[in-house]
Amino acid sequence: MHEKIIDYYNQCEIDYKLLWGLGRCYALHYGYYDKEHVTHVQAVNNMNRVLAQRAHVNAADHVLDAGCGIGGSSVWIAQDFGAKVTGVSVISRHIQKARELADKCGVSDLTHFELQNYNRTTFSGESFTVIWAIESVCHAEDKRKFLAEAWRLLKPGGRLIIADGFLNRVEISARERNHLAKWLDGWAVPNLAHINEFHGYLEQLGFKNVSFSDETKHVLPSSAKLRIAAIFVYLPGKLMQWLGIRTEVQMKNILSAYYQWSLLRNRVWSYGIFYAEKP
Repeated sequence: MHEKIIDYYNQCEIDYKLLWGLGRCYALHYGYYDKEHVTHVQAVNNMNRVLAQRAHVNAADHVLDAGCGIGGSSVWIAQDFGAKVTGVSVISRHIQKARELADKCGVSDLTHFELQNYNRTTFSGESFTVIWAIESVCHAEDKRKFLAEAWRLLKPGGRLIIADGFLNRVEISARERNHLAKWLDGWAVPNLAHINEFHGYLEQLGFKNVSFSDETKHVLPSSAKLRIAAIFVYLPGKLMQWLGIRTEVQMKNILSAYYQWSLLRNRVWSYGIFYAEKP
């Protein structure tokens, strides 16, 4: 599965640059829209603010950014709070870009990036006070492995914060199941955990003060932006694929951008934030 994830992000980086403003917001995730954050870049960066607030991030923390992408959240945390941040990813290109971004933003002394699998890192137990994951846990085939490693790595009193997509309904029609499979496959996501299932995993491991907040309404504008982009670029994309300019992986990325919206609108899945503490 790692090879598919790596291939997806390497091939689709151009789409994130052109359609998601990767060079302006340094993030691959949905935006969190509210009354004060109404533009795309504002909302994408606001997701960091919301998670940091929920996780009570402060300058004394050592944060593990699990699935750090090109380092946008890690750099933001270091800049805004002066906290130490370690980012990990299985994508070497992302690690290189994260290091370059940290250097550009003047926080190389507070950030460190490593090519590692967040399910089985080489870090010593109880190394971090916060484990942070924005839309990365979805890529774990077995979510329990990620959570078990998070438990091992957190210090007592440490906080876990996760923003991601979770199945909202148990009953799914055949058509919805087909669209769900196409969406997840196109984004190199093996599966989504159901909200209650994920909540249970956390409690079974011993996490306390476990909470989930459904934030779907705040990411709907991002979801709609992806849908609109998919509609407009699909036919030109097919032509470019025929000409050998675009690949099958890139075309699946376009289809995924459409299906995620229709499934979110019909409440097959929800976008939410999990918070939990290690006693």
